[in-house]
Amino acid sequence: MKKWVKWLIVIVIIAVVAAGAVFLLSKNSGSVTQEKLVTAKVKQGDMKINATGTGAISPQNTQVPDYDELQLVAQMDELDIPNIKKDQEVKITVTALPDKTYTGKVKEIAEQGQVQNGVSSFSVIISLDKTDDLKAGMTADASILVKEKKDALYVPIEAVQKDSDDKYYVLVPEEQENGKTKKVKKFVETGLHNEDNIEITNGVKKDQKVILPTQETSTVPGAPS
Repeated sequence: MKKWVKWLIVIVIIAVVAAGAVFLLSKNSGSVTQEKLVTAKVKQGDMKINATGTGAISPQNTQVPDYDELQLVAQMDELDIPNIKKDQEVKITVTALPDKTYTGKVKEIAEQGQVQNGVSSFSVIISLDKTDDLKAGMTADASILVKEKKDALYVPIEAVQKDSDDKYYVLVPEEQENGKTKKVKKFVETGLHNEDNIEITNGVKKDQKVILPTQETSTVPGAPS
């Protein structure tokens, strides 16, 4: 074999080894470029928790129907029932009338739930303040404010993850000298949460950035939902 061919083979081997080393170092360093990060700021504001349910508009008196006196019978999750009380205000949206919002009050809560697919729900009867344009049989959604906390710190719920020790944490970006950004784990304590946001009672500060899960960082099963 000619000498120059041997040298060429050696150079190729060195290049392959070097490329592999660089790949492993970048993979294990915990740093990613800023372009690959999706972040959100820790916000401060009012946290509102709503119990929601869906049902149908019906006459208040089913024995002798009076279609001028209508009510909504909504099915509510059993987990929300302890927080629902008589005379609580309710916001109502009707599928057939999406541009209108109606109001009402909790009139009655069923004493017995209905179990379907292992999940129990309870009928909540809601009296309507106005019934303009409503018809019996229309489908409607009900929303009841059951908890509220002012000046709470919160982040998007997907930002909070759970480790193997059942501890909650968020990932925060930390600038490195090499111009890259490292993901740093910060353990947090959580409070109220709804479908979109979760309260952080300890571990982060207002306006601090947290990293949102991407294809490379998925939420750990068991995180608050």
